Amino acid sequence: MSHFSENNESRCPYWIECNSQCMRRMGGIYIPLQYYVEFFCKSGQFTNCSHYLLGSIFTRERADSNSDVQNL
Repeated sequence: MSHFSENNESRCPYWIECNSQCMRRMGGIYIPLQYYVEFFCKSGQFTNCSHYLLGSIFTRERADSNSDVQNL
């Protein structure tokens, strides 16, 4: 059983339907409200989700800092 949703551009890859949870966690579990799920998680609009964007920025910054350390 996969932890992530099917690879489908029409919905967020971090959304788990069976648990109604977002796997884009940052220090805990994120369970969005139903209207948010319908508008972002289950649609192609997931790239506009503030939780998705914040996680992406955090991941990018962490990757950049790790690459800076490796270049020393």
